[in-house]
Amino acid sequence: MWQGGEVKRTSTQSRPVLGRRSAREKATLLNQYRRSGLSLLGFARKHQLCYSTLMRWQKRLGQGAQSQTAPKDPPSPKFVAIHMEPAPAPEAPYVLSLSGGRSVKVPSGFESESLRRLLTVLEGAR
Repeated sequence: MWQGGEVKRTSTQSRPVLGRRSAREKATLLNQYRRSGLSLLGFARKHQLCYSTLMRWQKRLGQGAQSQTAPKDPPSPKFVAIHMEPAPAPEAPYVLSLSGGRSVKVPSGFESESLRRLLTVLEGAR
């Protein structure tokens, strides 16, 4: 915005501009961001911080500076070990030998009434 021949910068943020933050303050904010579950942009908006400033802090502080200035949360597990019980072995099918050299494999659990009807049809076909 022009005022008196000079460009006056206006801030889009509603909070007052603060002085420089200490390394501890930066690390604390970055830790809050990591625990928040928000995107970096979402966290910046929620806390009225500049997104690019947070990006710069992340690059500059890195893991070494962060661990010196603020306690580090344990990392979330990426994979969780599980133990799977073996599936029960399927029961072997019944094999029925019919006249004429024919045989029928009947899986376990086959409905008995259906088996009776099948055998009646097969025996009638000889």
